[in-house]
Amino acid sequence: MVKKVVTQEIVSAAANALVAEGKEPTFRLIQERTGGSYTTIKPYLEAWDAERRKAPAVELPLDVQAQGKEFVQRLYAHALRAATESVAEPLARAEAARAKAKEQLANVEGEVARLEAVEQAQAAQIDALSSKLHDLELTAAAQQATLQEKAAAVARLEAQLEQAQRDLAGRDQELAALRASSSAVSGLQSQLEQLQRTVQDLASGDSAAKGG
Repeated sequence: MVKKVVTQEIVSAAANALVAEGKEPTFRLIQERTGGSYTTIKPYLEAWDAERRKAPAVELPLDVQAQGKEFVQRLYAHALRAATESVAEPLARAEAARAKAKEQLANVEGEVARLEAVEQAQAAQIDALSSKLHDLELTAAAQQATLQEKAAAVARLEAQLEQAQRDLAGRDQELAALRASSSAVSGLQSQLEQLQRTVQDLASGDSAAKGG
């Protein structure tokens, strides 16, 4: 199972299209349009957002730069003092919350990566099982064809056996007829031998009478 390859260009194009439509390019919307995974889309979307936030370079006159620099320095010093005095503790809490959120995000990313690995392993297992099932179907079809051939061969042998049994019955009838004929011939032969002995006895008696 081959996943769609998602690149920086694809993610950027999807994000720009969403902005043009008046929508915020969130991860869910980007994933719906690109089909990529969380770990793939996240760095591309962050890179696109960082590029979008870059302010265009403007060339300022030297006097304006000097005045702006001085103003910015005073403003920064004031803001720094105010931040140091009033937001030190909230800032610390925010940093702690940010660190915790970052850790949770890392855990989520690790879990997503693990689930994607499990999904890929399951997909590979499904492909292997599908291939094995196909092989088993081919084997079953071949065995079925072999069984049909064997059944046809058995049917032919049974037909030949029936014919041989019929032929044997015919031979038995012929043999019985021959045996009956042989018995009749033996009876006639016995009668002939008896008749020959009778004729010989008569001939012997006639010869004896003539001699006396």
